[in-house]
Parts: sequence; C-alpha cells; structure tokens
Amino acid sequence: MNGVGDLARGIVMAGIKGTAFDDALPLFGGYLLFGSDDATVEATRTLTDALRERAVDLPPLIAIDQEGGTVVRVRRGAEPMPSMMALGAAGDLDLTRRAGEQTAFDLRRAGCALDFAPVLDLALEPENSVIGTRSFGSDPQHVASLGAAFGDGLARGGVFPCYKHFPGHGSTATDSHEALPFVSADESTLRARDLVPFAHVARNAAAVMTAHVVVRALDPEHPATTSTRILCGLLRDELGFRGVLVTDCLQMQAIAVRDSIAGAVDAFAAGADLLLFSHDAALALAAAEAIEAAVDAGRIPFARLQEAHRRVADLRASATAPLPLDAFPPHPGVGREIARRAITVIRGVPHADPLASVAVSFGGTERELAREAAAMEELMAPLDPADSDVAVLLETLARHGRRPLLLARRAHLHPAQAGAIAKILDRDPDALVVSLREPFDVALFPQARHLLAAYGDDQAAIGGLADVIFGSSLASGRLPVSF
Repeated sequence: MNGVGDLARGIVMAGIKGTAFDDALPLFGGYLLFGSDDATVEATRTLTDALRERAVDLPPLIAIDQEGGTVVRVRRGAEPMPSMMALGAAGDLDLTRRAGEQTAFDLRRAGCALDFAPVLDLALEPENSVIGTRSFGSDPQHVASLGAAFGDGLARGGVFPCYKHFPGHGSTATDSHEALPFVSADESTLRARDLVPFAHVARNAAAVMTAHVVVRALDPEHPATTSTRILCGLLRDELGFRGVLVTDCLQMQAIAVRDSIAGAVDAFAAGADLLLFSHDAALALAAAEAIEAAVDAGRIPFARLQEAHRRVADLRASATAPLPLDAFPPHPGVGREIARRAITVIRGVPHADPLASVAVSFGGTERELAREAAAMEELMAPLDPADSDVAVLLETLARHGRRPLLLARRAHLHPAQAGAIAKILDRDPDALVVSLREPFDVALFPQARHLLAAYGDDQAAIGGLADVIFGSSLASGRLPVSF
C-alpha cells in the first residue's frame, strides 16, 4: 500500500520546459509540458515515452496547454490551430468538434493525455490581455456550446479536456500571473453570465482548472483556488462535478505573493485534487512534503488525500495509449479553414491586390502577410510608435504610393498605435485595417472604410486572412464579443 508521501506526490503535477528528459526529476502524479519554440511532435514523444517508461505502477498524467492561437506548446509537426475566439467567430459546432479531434490527434502522437483546454472564460473586459482571444467570446450560451463541442472533440480523439478557469477569469483586467484579481459582479450576474459555460459541462467533465481570482459575491476572503465554498459547495455539490479538480499554477503571483507551498496546502484542503507547479520541480516536491506533513499531523484528514489520489489515479488509469507518429490525421487543414471562416467584415470590402499594397504590422517582428504574398512589401512598426516612428512610417508609405494594409495589435491598449493608424487613414481613407487580436480595436476607427477582424496573428490566422483578402474565400465570421 502506498504511504502518505507516495500519495502526496501522486497529487502533484510538475512542469517540464523543453523536450529533454531528466532522470533526476522526482516521480509525481503528472507532468505539464511547456515545449519550446522549436519543439517537435517527435521530440515531445521521446520525452513522454521516457516519462512513462520509468513509472512504478500507473503511467503519469501528461498534460499540455494546447489551446490554439497564442497558447500552443508543440507547433512543429502539429496542425496550426487558430485561437478559440476564431472558433467563436466561425460559430460552427461541427467545425469546433473537428478542431478538438485534430488537436487530440496531435497530442496523442506527442504522448499527451490531458489538454488544459478549452477556455470557458468570457471575453468581457477589453483590458484583459491574459484571456483575450483565448476565449470563445462574450456570450455565455455561445461559449458554453462551443466549449462543450471542443471538449467533446478532444474526448473523441482520446484526450481528456480540462475546462478552465473556474469560476471565470474574463471580467477582470488583472492578470493572475502578476497579481491577485478581484471580481466584483453580484451573484445573480455571475450565475447568468460567468458560471453558465461551466454549469453546462460540469457533470460530465473529466477535469476542471481553478482560477486564482477572488470572487467577492461567492467568497470575499479566498481566491477560488483555495475556497471550499467555491470548489466544493458550488462546483461539486451544486454543479455536480465529479472529476479531477486541478489548480492553476501555484507559482503565479496571485498565490505566490503569499506563499506557493502554503497555497498548495490550502487548495488541497479546500478540495483541489491535483496541485500544479509549472516551473520548479523542487518547489513541487516541497509542496508534496507539506501535504504529507499536514496529513500526518491531522490538520487535513487522510481521507481527503485518499479521495484526491483516487481521482487522479482513475484518470491516469483510463488514459488512452499514444498514437503512432505516422498516423493519418482526421482533419488535415482544419486550422486554416477555421481561420478563414472566422474573418469578420465590420464594413467595406475585404479584398486587396498584393502587388498594389504595402502591409504595416504594428508590433510584428517578421513578415506576416508578405509570407502569403511574396511580391508584397511589409513594414514593421513598434507596438507603441513614437512620434518619430510615425513620421518615418508616413514618409515611407507616401514614397511607396501603395494602398496600406494596416495590421493592428491591441490598439485599444496602445494609444500611440491607434493614433498612428488614424493618421494613416487621414492620408489614405481607402486603407484596409485588420484587427489581429481581440476585436475591441474595431471601435477605434469609425473613419476606416474597410475594416476586418482576424482574432490572431499566428500562422493559421494569417493564412486564413490571406485566403480572404488575396484569394476568393468569403469572409463569413461574426463578432463574438459585444462592446
């Protein structure tokens, strides 16, 4: 029989950066893969095979954040997938299921069993940059339906979905990586809004991730991650959740500003089953030791540890086997199809001649649209251009004499960028403006004759944008957020 220490390590998940295997890594119940910019499916599979081979009994639960858009841990060898907000704009449940199935296919080839996706937070706060396009949108029912469809696609493909971040991180501008956010909405608003997507999936969910946010109407004293009232009273008792309750990373400042290890003990006592430490295996081990000490001292009942360990072990035992690396994908090209169908025309004509255009990418670091139309020139501009940057940009555009294609990145958070785009529009009212990230930018440019939303600047999103503005694809997306 496992001792208390073994059980405690079995409810801890540690992060692994890169794809190199370290035999000195402690044995935990699970591991979260962070990959790297050049991580391949093949290299990731080598790592996950090594993690499974050294297992004493059950294989570890190997998880990953593979949402699409900006949050992707394995890119090379996997289907390029746009953001969840692109799925929200496309608004097609079957397409969303296919996205989940394709994601699961790539993850199973890489040897992963749990995807920390989909995001069920609502895109309610324009200044919220930590959720942003990771959300399907702002309408609770729309998010609930799409989230359930994506989760169903993952499950059909043999990967457990983990819905996040309960009870909602979309209505605060504070990033819980940096500080502790507070949600001030009253309980009736929360029940009609933020909680709806989670209530829709809770009873059948394999896993749910907590949010490090204080929801004053539900528990004014504790972040949700350490709140018995929210985790047990609301999620389990009221919404009927029976799966594995995973904390968000306990090294995030919302928790770590006090103490990550104390936060882990509090979360476990409050009802969390799997304690996540994304960046420091030594800290993860110390947290397991703190759990062991708390149980040995009687501060936390041994039955609570047995309960959490059983839930995690059941998930580990029911994980599907990895797929062959050369298996044939179920939905090749679905990522670009999503991105293409997501493009939303706010007004004007969504077409441009690449030979007669010049792209201006605010905050871009490399050729984006120009990769799709090699003959077109592309200029890079700072995210927050100084007056001198704007003067040079205006002079360069005048010298080119071509139609500007303006790629905006969160101009609603960068006033200098919004001002630069307005000046270009004053000189060339026929310029085409594209909001590349959250579509809150579109309200800034009432003078723009041609205005689009694309919901991402990743490979799939740029490809889908090019298919519409340079090709014959129709732009059929609808704004998934309200202003």
